[in-house]
Amino acid sequence: MTRLKTEWIDYMLDGMNDYNSSLKAKTGFDLAGLTMDTFGISKEKYDRLTGSLLVAAVPVTQGEGIISSFSESVAAIIKSMGFRTYVSEDTDVEGIYGSILMDADVVYMADDTRYLAFSRDNGSFGENNYATALGFIMVMRAMMKKAGLDISKEKILVIGNGLVGEEAVQILLNHGIDFDMYDKDPKAVEAFRDLDTGKYVLSSPEEIKDYRFILDFTNEGGWLKDEMLGTDVIYASPGVPLSLDEKAAERLQNTAVYDNLEIGTAMMLGEILKTMP
Repeated sequence: MTRLKTEWIDYMLDGMNDYNSSLKAKTGFDLAGLTMDTFGISKEKYDRLTGSLLVAAVPVTQGEGIISSFSESVAAIIKSMGFRTYVSEDTDVEGIYGSILMDADVVYMADDTRYLAFSRDNGSFGENNYATALGFIMVMRAMMKKAGLDISKEKILVIGNGLVGEEAVQILLNHGIDFDMYDKDPKAVEAFRDLDTGKYVLSSPEEIKDYRFILDFTNEGGWLKDEMLGTDVIYASPGVPLSLDEKAAERLQNTAVYDNLEIGTAMMLGEILKTMP
């Protein structure tokens, strides 16, 4: 996974109530509601699972090592969704082993390359790249619906054909959602064109201004200037770091959803919950 800086996620420990309130104001859903809506999970089933499942976050030291507060932030997100959760005192394999002995039903862990959650009982798992792509597409759909629009009848601009962008492209293609693509990296553009989707690829960033609905999966902070954006923009992005400059972020504060960890983490759990009776 993309390595997060400590200061980007520390706020989560005390801020999940505010986060969920903001998300609901913009989309109609908090994280729990978005998860239920995305995976077709009934409120009855969801409430039953929140009462029965135990979720563990296991710190991992492999690679560059533990990011301060990462596991605590994961636990805060899952707890805000109504689940019992804890952070393992042990790390790595010992932490996984201990969590299994503690009867954790779901275990979260991340190293420099991959962020996963898995079910001890049925072997199902949630992977962050896919879950993040799906989550922000569903956020876009929800924001558009709140504005009286149908995502299946509009054109989306996808910015960034990296690990998460590639997942988003496949999801959009599978659901028949129309989109165009922009990436400043010629290699990423070439990889997208190799898919032979027939979708339009922007030739310059100036064309971004022609799009109202933007899914942004780039990872360079502050490059998307306010003057590069059109009017009435609806914007969704993992924001690691946030592409919008300060002026754009201010203008889109009511029509943009971006976060560093929350939505992807929630969707990872949803991938597991959907497999449970």
